[in-house]
Amino acid sequence: MLNLIQRWLGGARPGWDLSDYPPFELPHAGSGAALSDAQAQQNLAYFQATLAPRQRALRDWLLAHGGPDAQALAGVEYAKALQAWARAHWPQLPAFARLPAHRPWPDAPRSGDFIVNSLLGDLGTSLGEAIRRANARWRWGLDMDIQDLADDMATSRRVVLLAELTRPAEQTTEAVLDPEASVFGAHRFPDSPDFVYLDSWATMVGDAVAGRHYDF
Repeated sequence: MLNLIQRWLGGARPGWDLSDYPPFELPHAGSGAALSDAQAQQNLAYFQATLAPRQRALRDWLLAHGGPDAQALAGVEYAKALQAWARAHWPQLPAFARLPAHRPWPDAPRSGDFIVNSLLGDLGTSLGEAIRRANARWRWGLDMDIQDLADDMATSRRVVLLAELTRPAEQTTEAVLDPEASVFGAHRFPDSPDFVYLDSWATMVGDAVAGRHYDF
């Protein structure tokens, strides 16, 4: 509703052309049982090999579109600024409801008509990088937890942030955090109260950096 009111008051702004945005498709799509262990490892290797250049390309793109600079802002400040930018500019991105029929995140395609999903994925990764730079306990890895696989969790066998727990449980030795989930959720549901009224991305980053709720 807030986005709709803003369009009424300020007039519809032209959408951004994302045709030149670099697509990012992992070698193997899907999560959980859809991926073998070997395929998940190949996805992680590709993610790690392309992480730095993709984040540089995202930084350049954000600066060209009025977004925050991850090199000038750290941690919570970057997350707060990025969410404020997203609230203001989500209407200039292709809306989820206007995309051709497709499987939603985390199985969504990320090229062609769905190039916006590559941008969203890079934004989520930038939040993860903000966490990782501020707290070295976190690292990019694979959620290979057997219970998460059995429960068909969206993180299962996907590239996520991991951190070793100081007091691991019987079946859980690592904390798992998926920054992409917050970004894709906000794009699909742009009028969600968590996105519109709360600094939910800053809270996620702040909690992860401080180790709140993660038993560090």
